[in-house]
Amino acid sequence: MAATEPRSFQLLGRRRIHGLSWLMAGLGAFSARPAQAQSRADLLNLFYQESGGRTQVLESLIQVHEDLGDAIGVADLTLTHDTISGASPTGAYPHLQVVTSASGTSSSGAFPLARDNNHRNAAAFAFGRKLGAHLPTVDVSYSKEDDYVAREFGVADAWTLAAGRGTLHYGLSWGDDVSEPITNHLHLPKHSHSYALGWTWILGGDDLMDLSATRTRLDGYLDEPYKVVQVGAGTAPDHRPDQRTRDALLFKYGHYFYWDAALKTSYRFYKDDWAVRAHTLDLVYDQRLGDGWVVSPEVRLYTQTAASFYGDQFQAAQAYMSSDYRLSAFTGLLGGLGVSWEVQDGLILRLGASIEQDRGRNRVIPLAQGSSPGPGARYDGPSSSSADLVKTSVTVGLSWRF
Repeated sequence: MAATEPRSFQLLGRRRIHGLSWLMAGLGAFSARPAQAQSRADLLNLFYQESGGRTQVLESLIQVHEDLGDAIGVADLTLTHDTISGASPTGAYPHLQVVTSASGTSSSGAFPLARDNNHRNAAAFAFGRKLGAHLPTVDVSYSKEDDYVAREFGVADAWTLAAGRGTLHYGLSWGDDVSEPITNHLHLPKHSHSYALGWTWILGGDDLMDLSATRTRLDGYLDEPYKVVQVGAGTAPDHRPDQRTRDALLFKYGHYFYWDAALKTSYRFYKDDWAVRAHTLDLVYDQRLGDGWVVSPEVRLYTQTAASFYGDQFQAAQAYMSSDYRLSAFTGLLGGLGVSWEVQDGLILRLGASIEQDRGRNRVIPLAQGSSPGPGARYDGPSSSSADLVKTSVTVGLSWRF
């Protein structure tokens, strides 16, 4: 989606890359005062890991923001490379796994996993030019994985009103993706179009708020080709509706404190026609210290309901079925800390780390060893969920403003 937020409000947000949340350390104390336009270059390395030998991501990102002056405009170029490895639950029902060690014998519900090794390369370019009270922007992006290609085009505008105190931002985007699973080598298209509308308001010299809404419509191949569902004693492919409408409402508020600090808060409500409902509350506190240091602790709470066709197992085949833990009901709690240090004028080192604990609410009792799903199956052990995860991320970045 094309960026629709004015520069003064970008300080309130956290960046997200294809669904992985991470801390950009030391964003600086928030201020509603106008920021001096300048060019910058950012280098970032991210390491993300899930517990239990699951997904790992190593990402390298280069972003260049070039201010070409009022007569020409501003341009942004982002280049990304991801290396993805590890494993992900297949969706099959878990079995009880007994482990014997020097400390004794323990048991746990082991969810079947499928190994994954993938690479992703992505590029995005955006250009905007101020025209009176408007800042129209166009952007294009392209990404390619071993089995997936995504293309997107967006247009947006930020319209300054109320003597500069308010900004109406709105945009449209169109996506054209293709999934090419290595299991069947089919060419499976997916299309999307999104709409965004929001309002930013400067409440005073130290306060800023924004309220925005988005709607995204997906059509085409929305299944997960490598996931299955447990149906009776066997498995069947994951299958979902070929349309999905996603709505989100986001509220952000930032306050600057006289002791050179800022509190940035956001609340997001999400719903779709698959019956998924989600709430996210995020709090970030920036404290500027002496000698160019900024410390930024963060807390985030998340909860969601399950899709209407989600299930850990099905007695008989249904039109739509999925055991993907991302469509289950679960809660998450994230804590993070970011630190930035201005090494010299215009050169900033950024470090960040976060840890998130997710716990699934759709819990199951694993099958006993030697037992098969279906009538007469034996279940034993503590309840578990494939959504039970500990996620950690570490970022190291360098920013140069010129």
